[in-house]
Amino acid sequence: MEKSDKPRARILVVDDEVGMREGCRRALTAADYSVDTAAEVTSGLEMAHSNPYDLYLLDVMLPDGSGLDLIDPLLELDPAAICIIITGFGSIQMAVEAVRRGAYDFLSKPFTSDELLVAVDKGLERRRLKAVESQLEELQQAQVELERLDEAKSQLMLKVAHELRAPTAAVQSYINLIMAGYVSGNELKPTLSRVQERLQEMLDLVSDLLELARLKQAKDHVTDEASPQSMADILKEVYELFQEQAHQKKQSFQLEILDRPIVIADRDHLRQIWTNLISNAIKYTPEGGRISVSLQEDDGTLIGTVADSGMGIAEKDLPNLFTDFFRTDQAKASGQIGTGLGLSIVKQIVESYGGQIKVTSRLNQGTRFTFILPLQAPVAESQTEPRAPAQSIPAPQARPTTHTQGIIFGAGRNSEPRY
Repeated sequence: MEKSDKPRARILVVDDEVGMREGCRRALTAADYSVDTAAEVTSGLEMAHSNPYDLYLLDVMLPDGSGLDLIDPLLELDPAAICIIITGFGSIQMAVEAVRRGAYDFLSKPFTSDELLVAVDKGLERRRLKAVESQLEELQQAQVELERLDEAKSQLMLKVAHELRAPTAAVQSYINLIMAGYVSGNELKPTLSRVQERLQEMLDLVSDLLELARLKQAKDHVTDEASPQSMADILKEVYELFQEQAHQKKQSFQLEILDRPIVIADRDHLRQIWTNLISNAIKYTPEGGRISVSLQEDDGTLIGTVADSGMGIAEKDLPNLFTDFFRTDQAKASGQIGTGLGLSIVKQIVESYGGQIKVTSRLNQGTRFTFILPLQAPVAESQTEPRAPAQSIPAPQARPTTHTQGIIFGAGRNSEPRY
């Protein structure tokens, strides 16, 4: 039978006796093993670092130490390695000590080539079995993970179906009433308006689902579209978009920009953070309530805060607040339409940039969201606008005031809710 060009395994013999080293090498080479030899602990360890070996034959008595002392560093290099101790001073105590340190077997000198081959073959078979066991364990873990993902996918599908069913059924009912002639001319426009609201609810849900899926799919590649962004400029844009909505609810809407941090991120992601948090604050704060938004730097990080004096969140709901589709009982009872995905999207974005988001809240006393993001290295002074000193500018009663250069927008600090 032809011999394979590939050795059955790589073996290192560490023994200070030339005759023992060469005898082992000849016997093992004849059995298609690749064999190297060393005479000392130091040279043996150096060879193990340079070459991966499947099995080691280690003499106990060596010029610069003991073969037993090689077991730990060799197993640290390769936990699956097989170590067989060989010695001319065999004893039960020596065998127990060798096994305790991690040796697989123990050979007492003198031994025949057949005894050597049997010990080596058994040791390598044990290595193969350990490899199979490891692969089976990995496969089992992968199977558990696949089952978990499959269950999560099923739960997500059920939640999506449930969330879409209510507005779809409502639209169908309105259309059936119109087609059946139960809606008079005076009632037609209000009915169609309700249809439009329900359709918008479905579109919002689909949009949030698509965004959440995109974020989860691309969570390891968020820097592909990232570039230096002025968080202050983005926040001012979002703030101005919501001024009219806050004014209609007669809310005090305050913006405080203490610093102008630069962050490496996708501009749309940063807009989404502010948009979702501010939108929720306005939505769940009653007429005449207070909303404050702030931005500052602290020790290489960006700190953004959105606080309100709204309905608040029960302590039992706080752990689930960033879960997909989660809405508190108070939010549902308020009559405000929501997908339950906004905060989940915010958390995905913040964490994808190495940041974190926290929330503190009390029922009927308001809520404060604080997120932290790592910053870009400072830009040269010539490339940035000089920072204006912080100042408070009270807003007129009729409408919050916007300043393009000022650091504080809207009402003063005294109107900020406390928690």
